[in-house]
Amino acid sequence: MAVSRPASAAEFHSRPVSVQDPISPEFDVDDVPVEVLVKHLLAAKQSLSSMALVLRANDLATHARQMFEESVILSAQTGFLRQGVEEEVRILKQVRRSMGRAYDSGRREFKHLIRTLDSANGRLEQTMGMLRATRVESVFRPPGEEEKCLMDFVDEKSVDTMRDALKGSIAELQAAQTSFDGDLLRFDNDLRLLGKAMSAVPSPGSPSASAAYQPIPHLLASLTEHSHAMAEHLTSLNTHFDMCVKAVRATEGGAALARRRAAEVTDDGDNPVSISGVITEQESHMADLEPMDPQERAEIVQVVVQDAPEVDEVVAEIQTVLQQMELEFGALKKQADGIRADYVATLSAFQVLEDVGSRLQSYVAAEGEFTQRWEDERGIIFDRLEEMEELRRFYEGYARAYGSLLLEVERRRGVEEKIQSVLRKAKENVDNLLLADMKQREHFRQEVGEFLPTDLWVGMNKPPRQWVLVPVEERHVDGEEGKPEPDTPTPARATVAKGKEPVR
Repeated sequence: MAVSRPASAAEFHSRPVSVQDPISPEFDVDDVPVEVLVKHLLAAKQSLSSMALVLRANDLATHARQMFEESVILSAQTGFLRQGVEEEVRILKQVRRSMGRAYDSGRREFKHLIRTLDSANGRLEQTMGMLRATRVESVFRPPGEEEKCLMDFVDEKSVDTMRDALKGSIAELQAAQTSFDGDLLRFDNDLRLLGKAMSAVPSPGSPSASAAYQPIPHLLASLTEHSHAMAEHLTSLNTHFDMCVKAVRATEGGAALARRRAAEVTDDGDNPVSISGVITEQESHMADLEPMDPQERAEIVQVVVQDAPEVDEVVAEIQTVLQQMELEFGALKKQADGIRADYVATLSAFQVLEDVGSRLQSYVAAEGEFTQRWEDERGIIFDRLEEMEELRRFYEGYARAYGSLLLEVERRRGVEEKIQSVLRKAKENVDNLLLADMKQREHFRQEVGEFLPTDLWVGMNKPPRQWVLVPVEERHVDGEEGKPEPDTPTPARATVAKGKEPVR
């Protein structure tokens, strides 16, 4: 905000160097003593010390413009970097979500696979338990042998081998999950570090960032305007000083008095002013009294007298404007420092992004490795599951076959009983035939025996042939007789009844 100047200061500021205004009728140049003119000269010279303030104002405006130009460049670079970082962060989060989906899918399938394995193993254990609980009838085994179950006649090592293979595959899957989980944790840590770095950069749409950037051009314009105004004030003060010098030079005794007053001020040590130096430099080639047209001298003296009261106001205004510039420059510098800090924070976030990007390939490769290891081991596990189911079905078939064996034994025993019944009836018929034959033979012998010579049929008086039914012994292909086939065993009826029940 520019400081409004007083009306008198504005008039003082706008007064031209060459004065052409007519002399006021009420003004008499002779009424102005030389002491007053010298006093105005010393005050004018003192006011020129404001040049340091004007130089400070110029430095502030120049520095502000440099900071503004730097802020424009840094803001553009910050925006470009931030946009790129945010886009890369979105891509990284998409990659992380994809990895998370692969990991979660693997965990769900792993849990389902474990439940499937537990179920299949439970069914196999149930079937094996049924085989262990099924005792083999002692009638099937050699005498004196200890009691056995159906499980004693199968190789149980194959089951243990299968289970060990499944445990190895499960351990491999767990190792793959653990390794991939470690990669996910490292990726999450990188994303947290990147998010922390990005959080240090204010959002472009936040009020603080908006306030830190938009007012800078306005502050720069205000500082430039203040600097120009102070330079114009200094020009006016310098013009007033020149006119005071001319007025003193054109007044008799003015130069000498000015030298004395300047020396006194210098000796006092209170704000020393080297007025005598100016006068002395001019006196080196001029007379003590500089000739001047009375009309011109009167005009100069009138202007000096009229402007003299405004000198302090102009100096005070220069000081006030400089104070305002210091405040505005501080606000601008604070905002420029904020923009610079935003740039540094964004650059730091970009460096973190570069570090994360250098590891991204390993994270993506970890996902591919996890997926491949999972597919390989899952295929192996499914093959083992199928083998387990086949083994369970074989054991169930084995149990059913034993039940069928019991039924087959019962059937064979029934056949033998029927054969024995038929044989008993046949033996009775044979015995009856033999008895009738004996009677017929005796009757024949009584009727014709005395007439037939005994040597006519040598075997005529032999007894009838005896018939015996015995089991035929097993014969091998070469015709040799083997060991007698043992009788069909007779299991307990309760065992036979169990053989008729379905296998569960």
